[in-house]
Amino acid sequence: MDVNLINTIKTCPNNEMIGKLMRRLLDRPITLSLRAGAGAGPRRSVEGGYCFRLMATTLLAAILSIINTTPSKADMNLKLYAYNQMSWKEFECFNWLIHYESRWNPKARNGSHYGLGQMRSTWYRDLSAHGQVNASIKYIRHRYGDSCKALTHFERKGWH
Repeated sequence: MDVNLINTIKTCPNNEMIGKLMRRLLDRPITLSLRAGAGAGPRRSVEGGYCFRLMATTLLAAILSIINTTPSKADMNLKLYAYNQMSWKEFECFNWLIHYESRWNPKARNGSHYGLGQMRSTWYRDLSAHGQVNASIKYIRHRYGDSCKALTHFERKGWH
């Protein structure tokens, strides 16, 4: 991390609580070797709004780096299961639709809509994850012909 960035964060006005948290987060893993003399201190003073945005951005980056964004094995197995039932082009469209609807979470719920495809049926909710994939593919093929036509409809209308 840039030494000037750390000095800027440490010297922001009105940042007692946030500054303490940021110093704890930043000071532990980083060892700085500053020269003595004129170059050792902060180079300039900055406004509080800039400091807050800078600290918030840094904190957000730290949090996002901690969160694991790798899909779980269960998600990958469902995607592989779905892909084995269609072409790659159709799977790309299907993947986009299911990701938008439920983020590949078979237990997702939005009001009276359930599961991977967010269908409005309790029997769909009670299906296994693989059963929900099958039912979603069957519904899409019956209504639209294939997943890409369903995606085109979704992009135009906002639903499918």
